[in-house]
Amino acid sequence: MTAVGGAQPNGAAPAPQPKRQAGPILREARWDGKLARARAHVAAVVVYSRGEHQVIWPHERSRVLLHRRPATVYEVDLGLHHARVTADLPSQGYSASFHATISVQWRVLDPSAIVRHQVLDIGETLYADLLHRARSIARDFRIDQVIAAEDTINDQLLGVEIDITTPAGIQQAMEKTTKLGCLGAKYGLWTSAISHLTLDEATIEHNAKMMKLNWAIEEEKAEQKLRTIKNKNQQEIMTDRIAVYREIIAAGDVEQFALRLASHPDEISAVTAIIREDQHTLRRDTIDFISHMVDSGVVERWEVSDQVREALEWLRDATARVVTDKEHRTIQPDQQRRERRQGRGEPSPNVIVVAAETIEHGTDREPSSNPTE
Repeated sequence: MTAVGGAQPNGAAPAPQPKRQAGPILREARWDGKLARARAHVAAVVVYSRGEHQVIWPHERSRVLLHRRPATVYEVDLGLHHARVTADLPSQGYSASFHATISVQWRVLDPSAIVRHQVLDIGETLYADLLHRARSIARDFRIDQVIAAEDTINDQLLGVEIDITTPAGIQQAMEKTTKLGCLGAKYGLWTSAISHLTLDEATIEHNAKMMKLNWAIEEEKAEQKLRTIKNKNQQEIMTDRIAVYREIIAAGDVEQFALRLASHPDEISAVTAIIREDQHTLRRDTIDFISHMVDSGVVERWEVSDQVREALEWLRDATARVVTDKEHRTIQPDQQRRERRQGRGEPSPNVIVVAAETIEHGTDREPSSNPTE
């Protein structure tokens, strides 16, 4: 019987205890002629003297090949485990860093690979590769794209589907992880990582401010777009209204014109626009039409509002003055040119002609004190 504390009776040295390793390798021992009792989720890897490996799965107990001289037996844990890694990941342009907490699920798919690589600590084994993959993904995102960066990391570090109930399912998962180059595949591991990214307080405040500014910019752009659409619609409406009134004016139908204004008093702006256009072309038909309609009393008969009536009267008087003034200024320069041409041929009637006084030679004449003489 073993004494408390591991001491042997009669002062004998304590028996050496099997050495336990941290990680998937649970036990490493020299071959003592028999396998340990089978346990669920524990596989045995027998290493022969020439270096060959034989994996003995828990669900199928195989015979050890004694003629190959087994040398060492490893017990490898096949269960599901978790590891956690924390690190700072750079953002795009290295402007700031994401604080990352990455939880990694892992299990052994190939116990022989675990033994060959002597994977004793999963954290140390996966840390460098995991950090390299996460950093290369995070560098593609701005510091304000923390959610997108987190989702992308999770998508790319998500493990393949696995069925551990059968050896064929385990073998299929191993082939997929190796083909895709998944994290830990070269060590015979299946992994699936889930990341959670956070920001420091200063970055959070900066992102909140930038988000508000971007919202304001988007609102301003939306309002500008709305104003553009409204202006375009108003221009189209005005064009349609002007076309309607021009048809009425061309037909000379004052009754229809007054009825239209009585039903749509807000369309007086269309009439004003027509008048402005015709002022530049000196078209009198529109002005005469408005004048005739106002003078004939049709406006009162259709009960046009006072505002519309006053606008029509003002348009009639103002446009008539403008046209008259333009006609006067057009004729006046021609008249002035004709007068200048006449001045070249004959004296103007307004010029006073005085005959010169003849003075005889040799006659002395004292100057008169009277300038009129």
